[in-house]
Amino acid sequence: MMIRTCLPLIALLFAAPLSAQEVPAAGFNAETILALKGLQLLDQRLNAIGYRLARANTAYCADKATQSGLLLHDIDQYPDQPVARFALGFDGPVVVIAVAPDSPGAAAGLLPGDDILAINGVKIEDISSDDPAFANEPLGYRRIAAVNQRLESALAQADVTLDILRGGEQIQRIVASSQACPSRFQIAVSDERGASANGKIVSVTSRLAEYFLNDDEFAAVIAHELAHNLLDHRDQLDAQGVNRSFFGQFGQSAGRIKSTEIEADRLSVWLMANAGYDPQAAVRFWTRYGKEHGKGIFSASTHYRWKKRVKLFEEEMAKMAAIESVDGKYAPPLLTETN
Repeated sequence: MMIRTCLPLIALLFAAPLSAQEVPAAGFNAETILALKGLQLLDQRLNAIGYRLARANTAYCADKATQSGLLLHDIDQYPDQPVARFALGFDGPVVVIAVAPDSPGAAAGLLPGDDILAINGVKIEDISSDDPAFANEPLGYRRIAAVNQRLESALAQADVTLDILRGGEQIQRIVASSQACPSRFQIAVSDERGASANGKIVSVTSRLAEYFLNDDEFAAVIAHELAHNLLDHRDQLDAQGVNRSFFGQFGQSAGRIKSTEIEADRLSVWLMANAGYDPQAAVRFWTRYGKEHGKGIFSASTHYRWKKRVKLFEEEMAKMAAIESVDGKYAPPLLTETN
């Protein structure tokens, strides 16, 4: 998990200026507010693309999870809570910050800024984060981890009733139980360009998110990280005793990590095509990124250099072109062979 901070660059790139009337009193810094609003836009964009990839490939995932399309945030995640309350619409402790289009959350009429008061009648304040499962989470993230678990567990059983607060009015919304490929998606605030997957969550840094020219490029990176989760790469590497520290870039560990990176590249373009994203965007993105940042984080010994990555994408797209789609989708060999 990443601790939220404020990056003025995000604000300049993604948020419109606030008028004098919109800036609150009490000496709030307008730049900080803009940064948080810009961060929310990145979260919304990532959440929408991630949900679309996960939903479109449901049929090919051996393991499935209930997906609401909602991204929830806890006020405790933010070091400057008064500013976060103003900028992101917090009234209570947990708020909806993003709703993926065409998701159960969107169908239920939920909106960014809705405060979650209760899940199936259980108040947010009564959801305990004392479970040892949350002990490794940073203190400010334990409640949201418990809330997410409660929501996902409830949706796995049936449709869920959410009590929400919107504009001072308490209302109820029913979110349908719906399955998709497992994974949650989040922006990690960082000055570095990077992306990662831990088996459950796909993270993309704010600086890398700023670099994408369009949603298809964004989807190329998300699909690669989602592929890691769907192929259980973290568990496989753990079982092999692979070293993920600096020394993992050498010897046998490096080779095993590189094998998973190759698989994730190969699977990513299939996931993209099935979700309606242009797989050629992976070629365009990595060509541009490779030429501009060829010795960056994605060119370590555990990854192919960009030209080889592009060749992999082209090979997989040729495989897709050689078969007929079924309802516009292609069964990814890496998933169908392992399921």
